[in-house]
Parts: sequence; C-alpha cells; structure tokens
Amino acid sequence: MKKIALLVVLTAAVFGGFAQNVKIVNAKNYLRDFSESKDIESLNKAKENIDMAAMHPDTKDQAKTQTLKAQIYLTIFDNNRRLETEKLMKTITDPSKRDLVAYQNTSSAPLEEAYSACLASKTLDTKGNYTSEVATYITNIASHYENKAISDYNGKKYAEALPSFEKAYEIKGSKDTLTLGNCALVADRAANYDKAKLYYLKMIDNKQGYGNTYSSLVNVYLMMKDSLGAMDILKKGRTAYPNDINLVITETNYFLKTNNSKEALNNLNIAITAKPMDANLYLVRGNIYDNLANPKDAANKDLEKPKNYDDLMKSAEADYKKAIELKPDYFDALYNLGVLYNNHGVMYNKLADQIIDNAKNKATNDLATAEFMKALPILEKALEMSPKDRNTMYALKMIYARTQQPDKVKAMNDRLKNN
Repeated sequence: MKKIALLVVLTAAVFGGFAQNVKIVNAKNYLRDFSESKDIESLNKAKENIDMAAMHPDTKDQAKTQTLKAQIYLTIFDNNRRLETEKLMKTITDPSKRDLVAYQNTSSAPLEEAYSACLASKTLDTKGNYTSEVATYITNIASHYENKAISDYNGKKYAEALPSFEKAYEIKGSKDTLTLGNCALVADRAANYDKAKLYYLKMIDNKQGYGNTYSSLVNVYLMMKDSLGAMDILKKGRTAYPNDINLVITETNYFLKTNNSKEALNNLNIAITAKPMDANLYLVRGNIYDNLANPKDAANKDLEKPKNYDDLMKSAEADYKKAIELKPDYFDALYNLGVLYNNHGVMYNKLADQIIDNAKNKATNDLATAEFMKALPILEKALEMSPKDRNTMYALKMIYARTQQPDKVKAMNDRLKNN
C-alpha cells in the first residue's frame, strides 16, 4: 500500500509538470493563431496560458517560458498601439502625428513585463539558446520606450516622457549618450531638478555636451536655490572650457542675479568681442550701464547719481542704439532707449524746478523737452512692436503731457482703458 501511495504522488507531480508544459505549447499556438487571424481572443488566451506557466514552480525558471512571455507581452503592446492608431484614423489624418498620439495613449505596462521576462531569460539561459531572440526583443522594447518618450516630449508632456527615456537609457546602457542627454533635458523641463542634476553630472563625467552641459547644470542649481553649488559648477566649467562663450554668458547671468555689475561687465566685453552681432548682449550691457547711472535703494527709490553719470548714460545709449541697429524691431532695446531719454528729460525737469533764474530755468527745461522729443519716436516704434504693452503706453502718455500734446494724451488714455 505504501508503494501504491508513492506511485500516486509521483504521478501527480509528473502530471503537474506536464500540464504546465502544455500551457507553454498552448501559449505558442494561440500566439501563432493571433499572428495569422488578429483575433484578440487568441492573444488573450496566449497571455492567460503564459502567465500560468510563468508562475508555476515547474516552468517559471525555464528560459523558454520567459522568452515566450517576452514575445507575447511585446505582441500585446504592439497590438494595443495598433488599436489606438486605428481609433485615431478619423480624427488625425497625418500618419506621423497619428503614430505619435497612439504612442502617448498606449500603456507601457506590457513593455515592463516583456523586459522583465527578457532579463529572466538571460539569467536562466545558460546555454545561450535564446540569446539572439531575446536581444531582438530588448532592442524592440528600448525602441518602443524611446518612441513613447519622444511622443510625450513633442506633446510637451515632459513629466510623462521622463520615465520612458529613463527606461530606454537603462535598457540601452551607459554608452548611449544621446538618451542620457534626453533624460537630462526632459528632467530639466519637467522641473525634476534632482534628476536633472544627476543626469547632467553624468554627462559631465562623460565629457558630453561641453560647456552647454555646465551651463544647464548651473541653471538647475539656481532653480534649486543652491547658489554656492552653481558657482562651483561655473568655476569648473570655466576651467574646463575657458573659451566657451555660452559659459561666459551663463556666468554673466549669474553675476547679474547676484548684483555683481563689475564682473558682469567684464564678461559682457568678452562675449561681445566673440559675438559682435548679438543684439542681446548689447542690450544687457546697456542695461547695466543704465542701472549704474541711475542707482536705486532696496525700496526702489532714486539714489544720488554717480560722478561718472554722463559717461555711463552715453555708454548705455550707445549699446541700446547698437542693439536696435542689429535688430530694428527689438522691442526691449527700443523701450529701454526711449525710457533712457525720458528719464534724462525728467532729471532736467527736476533741475529746472530748483533754478530761480528765468533764463537758466528756460534753458534747462528746453534740454528736458529735447530729451522727451528724442524719446517719442523710439517709444512709438516700441509700441508698434508690442501694441498692448501698458508700460510703453504710460510712458508715451506722460511725454505727450510734458510736450503739451493733449489730443495724443487723450488717445493714449483711451488706449490704456481698452487694454
């Protein structure tokens, strides 16, 4: 009786293993049927059978089980994406756009299952029977993750794009510098600064991106409110790439944010020598000269003018003019130059108010009027460039009033009310 009982137990164990192997055969057959018929029920049955085989102790640790699971789950993702594409046929006529949106709408969960199965197969496949097949699946999985990431990025869904790029980078390995760069960029745009910092540092270790990578990392540190970290990276970047103009500009922006006008001016002089046709650089330098000529306290109240006021104003005027020469429709440069003349005129008005002598008073007021008249056409051009800018409208209204043009004052008041 004991022998018969033992025989029954062994038979049950053999039958259990045989049953699970049947599940693998069934999964294969159902997958083959789906590839021919596109019958979703066949794909569901393939998934059902392979899931049972992948969980059973007799078959889960077989390379063939995990390889087939990878194939089936990769097919599930492909089919889900195909169905999403078909849904979009009527609403998106452009095939490329339709494909991108289909990727956005397709869950990456099957890809995760497929990749896990590939890793399991590689561990279990000691004889290398499935090496080539699994390598193909891994390449396809990485490509899908990358395409999904690109589709989310193009849709400005940066937070959604990041994990897909990260997965593609994990799969493709550290030598894939392009995907690493995408991880850094998308993390930065998603305001995930911890991860952006991590990936930019990896790029720096790879000597990837040159000075631009340091510049981007500096901005990340500043967004994280770590000015010391930003300055440290700037120093390292300037040492590694002393002639990189973008790093010079990044350092200049840092000096501007920390109110270090002297160092900012030194850097701008270097930048302008390197990029003499860049209107933005002249605008920024002109603005520094302007602010130095017209200092204000913490409450934004005017302080005493510096001794070199006239020289600073001439430098600011020259830079604003140069910016406009290089870019005639440059609103910021037009506005700043107009306001510079206006403020100069206001200064003469204030001086005139303190002069009792009629002749001297009139002469000083005439100087003020001349400055206002210089400001007018420039600010009018600025308003053409930005018709709804209220600061420009207000400045013009005040100048029209000071130059006794009541009709234009009324017109500007009406414009201010309607904008």
